[in-house]
Amino acid sequence: MDLEKIGKRSGRGDHPDASAQLKFLLQSAQAWQQIDRLVKQELPANLHPYIQTACISEGCLVLLAANGMAASRAKMLAPGLLPRLQRHTDLIRDIKVKTVPKTPPPQKINKLELSPAALESFRQSAERLQHHPKLAAALRNLVNKRQK
Repeated sequence: MDLEKIGKRSGRGDHPDASAQLKFLLQSAQAWQQIDRLVKQELPANLHPYIQTACISEGCLVLLAANGMAASRAKMLAPGLLPRLQRHTDLIRDIKVKTVPKTPPPQKINKLELSPAALESFRQSAERLQHHPKLAAALRNLVNKRQK
């Protein structure tokens, strides 16, 4: 990967430190991915969806838990996890687990409204599609759902 070209494409190629900054960002991202991978390797697989590495602040690795149960489990595992992580990096001196519940995605509401003429057209099409019974049934279901 030619970082000089990327730096020039970003519009900062005229700045002498652009490629150095880009290299630093790339190295930082790679180091962070490595720490995240280490944490995931050391935690039980059933915790992976519920635990996220957040940051390292003053030598303290902050893990975010999606719920109280995952937080409790991670807090129990943290004393054993710390020395295993320290074998790979000297950046981590402590582990802190914070609970940050994930908000559920908003409920999907179908706002599709069809005019009476469109519904009648779908009903007539369903009657004419006897040679495609699945398609005819789908059109009938659509008409039945959308009739007011």
